[in-house]
Amino acid sequence: MKKSNLIALVCVIAAIGAISLSLVTLASINRYESNGYVDSHSSDSDFPYVQGVTKSNGYYNISLAFSNVTDPIRLDNILINPNSQENVTDLTIYVNGTTVNTYPLSYLHSGDSLQVNLTLPCTEYASGSTISLCVMGNCIGCGEGVVLP
Repeated sequence: MKKSNLIALVCVIAAIGAISLSLVTLASINRYESNGYVDSHSSDSDFPYVQGVTKSNGYYNISLAFSNVTDPIRLDNILINPNSQENVTDLTIYVNGTTVNTYPLSYLHSGDSLQVNLTLPCTEYASGSTISLCVMGNCIGCGEGVVLP
């Protein structure tokens, strides 16, 4: 094999290796950005899930639930459209059916379940629009898009 062909082959192999390593790194970075901060001890049960979204009496009701968490969680706050400059007025947060206005909102221990309801006025958001919920806590910080009915 000619020396120039050997050099070209080595360069091609090095380029393929560099591209592969870059793709793996980018995929890893994107996974953590899209899911928020993930504690290595947490499982999927430590993240809230949207149970449903309803519209009643001029308000949207968004139900979130934590179910049988595996690690202790401090639930600090729930933000709506955190990247928006607009503030939501008349937002009410209910934890297990009780209105809360203090922070942190709740503490969960291993095995606990919790239901959180948010009510916000329909005048703030058009029906069919998508809002971003960001649940903040000591080992969570995930965002989820919610389509309003």
